Amino acid sequence: AAAVAAIFYNSSLDADESSEQSSALLIQINRILCSFGINIEITENVLRKMAHFTEYTIMGALLSTTVYLYVHKRGKMLLIALPIGVVVATCDELIQLIPAGRSSELRDVLIDFCGILFAALIVTLITFLRDRRRKGSQ
Repeated sequence: AAAVAAIFYNSSLDADESSEQSSALLIQINRILCSFGINIEITENVLRKMAHFTEYTIMGALLSTTVYLYVHKRGKMLLIALPIGVVVATCDELIQLIPAGRSSELRDVLIDFCGILFAALIVTLITFLRDRRRKGSQ
């Protein structure tokens, strides 16, 4: 719930607030890259897309883990967690239609879904390896 609240809060910011938040982080990231001798400058658009993926990867990990703890089946976990994640991502994009200067993009829902799917597959792999290890030690 906290991850979804944070995502929805970020989407409720108007364009100026959101850009200000992104710009501050962008300056820090580009400074860090420069300090390592990496001569690539991250743009605000790339940063925003990375933020979408990261937010939804975190949410997807929390959601997938929670669902798995209840259903104890990886396939069923995926069938429950992925649609919930897509609904959250869609609601997130609809929220962005409300604040001044913001817009909604199908591409962002797809990026969000990739984050959720990535996390769900990691949780699937971890639970598979854990279950396999438990069977081997019996």
